Amino acid sequence: MGLELNIEQLAKELDLQTEMGVEFLRIALDNAKLFDSKQVDYGSQNVSLNGELGVMVRCTDKTSRMRNILLKKLKGDTGVNHESLEDTYRDLANYGVIGLMVNKGIWK
Repeated sequence: MGLELNIEQLAKELDLQTEMGVEFLRIALDNAKLFDSKQVDYGSQNVSLNGELGVMVRCTDKTSRMRNILLKKLKGDTGVNHESLEDTYRDLANYGVIGLMVNKGIWK
């Protein structure tokens, strides 16, 4: 309940006007937690080595995975072994932010 209250307060501080804006914020905060845990596990070096081109390659990998998952789903095959469509969307969102950080020169 505490985090939920904080999200509502943050949404008010940000002057979010719509329910979808608040939902976007909630998902963005979950993605930030996921990003941070992966930074602890893997660090920044993998992106630092290849910059924006590396981010582009990773996004291409994610969209290829998304395509495969969606095609399987259309065929009625829900047996994806390792990562879900939700995981893929979260990864793409986070790589988008990473790309912005690299582009702005704030990636360490």
